[in-house]
Amino acid sequence: MHRNDAELQQKSPELPGVGKAGLSAASLLLANAGLLLIYISYDLTLYQLVLIYWWEGFWIGLFSALKLIVASLLGDPYRNDYFSMSPGSRLLTTLLLLLKVGAVFFGVLAAAGLGILMAADQLLISHPDDAMINQVGLIVVSSLLFMISHGLSFVINFLIRGEYRNARAGLLIVMPFKRCLALYAAIALAFVVARFVPLLATTTGFAALVIAAKLLWDFRLHKRERQTFVTAAQAVAG
Repeated sequence: MHRNDAELQQKSPELPGVGKAGLSAASLLLANAGLLLIYISYDLTLYQLVLIYWWEGFWIGLFSALKLIVASLLGDPYRNDYFSMSPGSRLLTTLLLLLKVGAVFFGVLAAAGLGILMAADQLLISHPDDAMINQVGLIVVSSLLFMISHGLSFVINFLIRGEYRNARAGLLIVMPFKRCLALYAAIALAFVVARFVPLLATTTGFAALVIAAKLLWDFRLHKRERQTFVTAAQAVAG
């Protein structure tokens, strides 16, 4: 199924409601490469690195919510064979759904952030200016790389190329949780290595490994999302 979908997208690049996979993938690669460059240039600690990834979870949640709102206004993410909903009903349903699911998503994100703060010693704070108040600016600014990456995908693929036409509420609700698994896995990897192999965790090579592992997971999920939109577009076209 996935192979046929990918072949169809290659043969029919103008398939309505399907974004450009290559552009989004390139933005992912550039964002993570930029993070590695910042890590080296500013001699970041592992603690700062995982906090930057934690901030990416906020951008994932924000743009996922925007996607569902846009799909409710311009598309029909709740469509089925039994009844149709008015734009007002779709928007109200979306807002209620976001309140419920958003509480879970950001609750998990907050718990992960608390865990990072509690694991600060294990995550090797080695610079005298590593107090939280002194690194907030650098961490937030660095996380803007991922805001730009997710924002480009949202504007170009979801809005301009019309992925909102084929978007389904179920997919848009589950998507941010899946994307954040890569973040939590990267954070967990950093914690485990810092705890048991501290000499390795202080190296730039290990930081590159964490960034590469997270990027590969991100790319895999990104491809599956694109394939989902191809399948939805096939169903509409057929």
